Amino acid sequence: MKKIWCALIALVLATVACDQQFSTGGPTSEYKPIPVSSQSAGSLTSKIASLAAAAGEVTLSITEAEMTSYLAQQLSQQTGDVTLTDPQAYFRDGRMKLYAKIISPNLTANALIVINATVSNGQLALIIEKADVGPFPVSNDLLSKLDSLINDQLLATLSKLPKGVKIKTVTIADGTMTITATISR
Repeated sequence: MKKIWCALIALVLATVACDQQFSTGGPTSEYKPIPVSSQSAGSLTSKIASLAAAAGEVTLSITEAEMTSYLAQQLSQQTGDVTLTDPQAYFRDGRMKLYAKIISPNLTANALIVINATVSNGQLALIIEKADVGPFPVSNDLLSKLDSLINDQLLATLSKLPKGVKIKTVTIADGTMTITATISR
């Protein structure tokens, strides 16, 4: 077993030294791919914008196509050496399963992040339950950092919501995330 690991490490180091792209594989979706469209991304943006005129109890339903397209749109604006591409967001089994490809100068890896959505003090909170990058699970320390990063991004997106929004429930099932909230004016 030690020889296999040594050979794998030597292969990775040789690939990096030769300035070649190395693909580690990793998790792939067991679900049908979700097509990305600007219409689906725009639909989600419009739904969020329409809340500005709402009052009382409201329900926001987000489809897998809307979330996947919105994420693809946001990721297309990335800069830097490490990027995420090809997002696929699935709302199944009470969780969001986010698949993506991580690309760095010398490494490409598939990734899976399993996210649980909850409500805390009237706000939406996302908790990363599991993350795999390439063939390896992500350490608890890195999970904590990813959790903070995702929640910071969520807060930036939710800052577009009107004032006085208090989230009551969030449900993930059958390809849809449904958020019920009250908006007080």
